[in-house]
Amino acid sequence: MNTGFIGIGSMGGMLVRTFLRSRALEEENVWVANRSQAKLDALAANFQGIHIAGARQIAAQCDLIFLCLSAGDTAGVLAEMDPELSSAQLLLITAGAIPLKTLEARVPCRVARLIPSITQEIGAGIALLMYGSRVSAEDRALLQKLLGRISQPIAIPETIARPAIGLASGGPALLAHVLQSMAEEAVRSNSELAPELARKLVLETAGATMRLMSEANMTTEEIIRRVAIPGGMTHLAIDILSQYVPEAWRTMFRVTSERATQAHRAVVL
Repeated sequence: MNTGFIGIGSMGGMLVRTFLRSRALEEENVWVANRSQAKLDALAANFQGIHIAGARQIAAQCDLIFLCLSAGDTAGVLAEMDPELSSAQLLLITAGAIPLKTLEARVPCRVARLIPSITQEIGAGIALLMYGSRVSAEDRALLQKLLGRISQPIAIPETIARPAIGLASGGPALLAHVLQSMAEEAVRSNSELAPELARKLVLETAGATMRLMSEANMTTEEIIRRVAIPGGMTHLAIDILSQYVPEAWRTMFRVTSERATQAHRAVVL
């Protein structure tokens, strides 16, 4: 099956590299288009069997097409692809701002949305899938099998897209920010604590905590209970965090949901 990728920026380029490294896709079946020739040249230097093409050529040659573009760039590329698109193709978009109903009304293809995560660089993490109304059971099985080679694919309805995207795709950045700010504030609290040491303490502890949950099957609640002994300093710290952290998360999820709704209303294909 010929598979095309249009747009090889941060997420699109990651998907191509990871699919090829895992042998989920073979080089001779992969077609790639991108606005920047330099990125195409760099990709082709590492995977010499792939086909470099334009968007219309990919639409003519490929059964499965990943459209890894921003919502603003999508309309122009679809116009270029229009003459070659058909109901026999499966088109995936990574742009979160384009409602699937809007895309279905614009193209004859079966359509779905893929929200990857940077964690797919190491063949791990969640890849979110949302399906349009024309997607078949065979399409779903194909995508589950393909994405299962590089991730844990989970299908969700569009109605929960925004919080799910925040947890799965945005999650690595959110967690990295929390760890970074934790280390930085510890250093500010005591000038004798070197930033390099604070960072090492946080990152090693975070990694070991994830292993406790995955390898020892400890829940988050159990870890908190066993570490935050009543009357101890960690218990006091949990009490303090409980006063401020939930409100920060509530605000984050509310504001990003409102912004996503505004973006959906503004989409024109």
